Amino acid sequence: MFFELFSMMTAFLAEGETVMGSKGLLVVGACFGAGLACLGAGLGIGKVAAASVESMARQPEASGDIRGAMILTAAFIEGVCLFAVVVSLLAVLG
Repeated sequence: MFFELFSMMTAFLAEGETVMGSKGLLVVGACFGAGLACLGAGLGIGKVAAASVESMARQPEASGDIRGAMILTAAFIEGVCLFAVVVSLLAVLG
């Protein structure tokens, strides 16, 4: 995902915009923000999955409830990440 955002950034800069131009810094900032949002979402989902697997190992009879809560939490984290990427793209394209 980061490489796609980096290629988008270089494509905008290759169109003749300078890095210090008005749109150049906006593109760099938007790509950096979207990359950080994706990195944070990946770390958050990894932490949620690790905690849920550990709790399922400690209490196997509650694994169905734990799995459902884990999937719901991961979906919310992915939604926030997607929102951040869309906002970054709107900042660049708008």
